[in-house]
Amino acid sequence: MRRGATVLGVVLLGLFAPLAVVPIQRASAGDSPTFRISIDPAAWKKFGFQYPATYIFRIAGLPPNVEVHRRDGDSPMWASLPKKTAEEFFNGIQCVRFDAAAKRAYVSVGFQYADTIELKFAGAASAEFEGIARYYDNRKAAYTLSLDNWGCNPWAHPGAAWRGPTDDESDNYQAALHVCRSFHLPVTIAINSRSAGGESTWKLMQEELDRGDQSWEPAVHGQTHPKNAEAYAVRGYRQEILGCREDILGRLKNIPFGQHTLEHILTHGYCDDAILSTDAGEFLFVRGFNWNDNPASTDFAPWDEKHRLYGVGGLNTKGYDTKLESRDPKGRFSAEDVADLNQGFEKTRQSGGIFYALWHPDRFQNSVLYDPRPGKDGVQGSTLMQHLAFVANRKDIWYVANGWMYSYHFVAEHAKVAAEQGR
Repeated sequence: MRRGATVLGVVLLGLFAPLAVVPIQRASAGDSPTFRISIDPAAWKKFGFQYPATYIFRIAGLPPNVEVHRRDGDSPMWASLPKKTAEEFFNGIQCVRFDAAAKRAYVSVGFQYADTIELKFAGAASAEFEGIARYYDNRKAAYTLSLDNWGCNPWAHPGAAWRGPTDDESDNYQAALHVCRSFHLPVTIAINSRSAGGESTWKLMQEELDRGDQSWEPAVHGQTHPKNAEAYAVRGYRQEILGCREDILGRLKNIPFGQHTLEHILTHGYCDDAILSTDAGEFLFVRGFNWNDNPASTDFAPWDEKHRLYGVGGLNTKGYDTKLESRDPKGRFSAEDVADLNQGFEKTRQSGGIFYALWHPDRFQNSVLYDPRPGKDGVQGSTLMQHLAFVANRKDIWYVANGWMYSYHFVAEHAKVAAEQGR
C-alpha cells in the first residue's frame, strides 16, 4: 500500500503514544474548506518536525483556480503554497501538487512556529482528507544517504583548506558533501565532536550549513569513536552521546529544518542496553551499521516503545564500503561493481522500498573515489560516481537525509487532521 495509514483522530496519551484512527474528515459548505493539523506539543518542542509531510486530499472537481493556503497556529497571516508538477524535480519543500486525473491534492507542509497548521483550499467547493503519503509527495521509493566519521581521523584532513573535491589534501568530508550536493543528494553526516580538526573543522561545517541549501544534516556519532562498552566507560555513555549532541547544537547554527539533532548513528555499529537507555526519548532514529549487504533493510525501522525511538535500524541496503574497498586503488571504477550497486538500487525502487546508503569518506582518496572521468576498469573513473549518477535526479524518488525521513515518518504516524468550518 503506497499511502501511510490515515492518522486522523490520533489520540496522544503523552509523548509518542500509539495511534487511534477515526473516519475520514470532509470540509465543505463554507468560504473555503479548511483543515487543522496538529502534533503533540512536547514532541514538537523537542524535534520541531519542520520537514514537510505530504497530506493527501480529494478535491471535488479540482477547479483549475484552486489554491492552498497555510498558516501556523492562530496566526492572522496566511501564505499561499507554491504549485509543483510531477514533471519538476523537487524534494523537502513546502508546496502543493495537483493531480487532475485523480482529483487529488498532495499538500506538503511542515510545522514551523507552532504545533498546529491550518490549511485552506481557496476556490474549492469541498475537500476530503484521505491520509498521509508513505513518502514525500507520494513518491514511488526513497533513497537516504549518510556518511560516518566527520572529525574522527586526522588522515582525512579535517578542517583543511578547500582544494576541490578531487584533491587528496581537501577535507574528505567536505569533498564528499560537495559531491553529494552536485548530484542533489541530501546527506546525513555523523560527527565526532571531540576528535581531530578542532576549530577548523567546526568552521568548515558551519560554512557548509551557511549555504542554506538544506544539503546536509548533522547527526550525533559520539564525542570520540567508542567501539565497545570498555571504550564508552572512559568518558561515559551520556557524555559520549548526549555530550556530542550538546557540542553540535552549541557550535553549529542554521541546521536545516530547525535547531535539532534527530539521529544517533552508532559508532562501529556497536549497541548495548546502556546506549539505548541513554538514547531513550532523545532521538527519533538510531541508525545501525555493518559492512555487509542487507537486502532486507528497505523499510522504516520499527518503533521501540520502551525507548521511545525508531531503531536500531537502517542498515546499509548495499555495503558501499566493502564493495569500493575491494579494488586497488579503493573505489576505482569497475563495471561489474557499478552494475551490482545499480541493480540493488533498482530492485529497491521497483519494490517501493527505502534504499539505505552510506560510506566512510575517511577510508578513501578523494582523487580516486570522486574521479569524474568516464570509467575504464582499473584505470580511471570511480564506481561510486557512476553509481550516484544512476541513482540521482529521478522524479519518482524521495531523496532525503536519515533524520528528516524519520521526522516525516513520525508525523505520518502521529499527526491529527481535523476538518473545520470554512473561513
